[in-house]
Amino acid sequence: METSDRASGVLRQHFDQHRTQLSRSELAVAEYLVALPIDVLIFKSAEEIASDAGTSDATVIRTARRLGFSGLPELKRVCSRTMAKTIPTSDRLEQRFRGTGSELPKVAQQMFATAREVLTSTEEQFDEQMLSVAVSLLEGADTVWCLGMGTAEIEARHCAMALSRVGLRTRWSGASGFTLANDLLDLRASDVVVLFNAVHETPEFSMVASQMSEIGCKLILVCGVQLRALYKDKVDALLTCIGSPSKLASWTLGAIVTGDMLAYGVAVRNQPRAIETKRRLAGLRAKAERRN
Repeated sequence: METSDRASGVLRQHFDQHRTQLSRSELAVAEYLVALPIDVLIFKSAEEIASDAGTSDATVIRTARRLGFSGLPELKRVCSRTMAKTIPTSDRLEQRFRGTGSELPKVAQQMFATAREVLTSTEEQFDEQMLSVAVSLLEGADTVWCLGMGTAEIEARHCAMALSRVGLRTRWSGASGFTLANDLLDLRASDVVVLFNAVHETPEFSMVASQMSEIGCKLILVCGVQLRALYKDKVDALLTCIGSPSKLASWTLGAIVTGDMLAYGVAVRNQPRAIETKRRLAGLRAKAERRN
């Protein structure tokens, strides 16, 4: 409970700062949110909060914004950071079980709702100019390297495959340590790196980012909000994806969509090459099927 109290203290500060700007219905929602333990709040949807507070989900969303957040998802993320840093992973899993209950249909509904929340929050962070810059960098690359740091191996592999199918030469790696160092020996200044990392700035991540600068190749970073704050002026393009503090839906969802946007952006700007690549792929698949 101590951790929940500390995490809720962040919300309390926002409440104290903005309470005079709240309408009566917004004040009721804000007081309800402040009173909730954070390990309960992160599992609450806008609809559930509205029902408990006797108001509408639109009022809940508006209240979150009046309190200084972009919306309810950001409110939950910011307030949960203390909990994420201080509670062991096994304990957080127990909290998740308590938060969702064990009725599978209800759990499924919560997971679908959280997945929509993740994608909506990622869309809210979407930067058209950054996407255009990133696509331009990819168009000019000799080889595009898609690297997945930490748990982001799947995102990197998906992006590399999507880009190769629109005509780019790609390589991907989810390696770490000496294996990653060995993979990076082939990097050239004419290459572009798409680096996926959800949250943490590890020593290895810092090493890779600095090595890109030393080699002179361009770096596109696909990351969460905390890394964005640290690296927005240190990379050539940065695209932000949002996760969920409840962990009922993955940061991977937004990162996969981002990889698809990069690939389709390259395809749209280079349609003859993309079409020819698809034809070659179809031909190779047909030959493989005949051999089987």
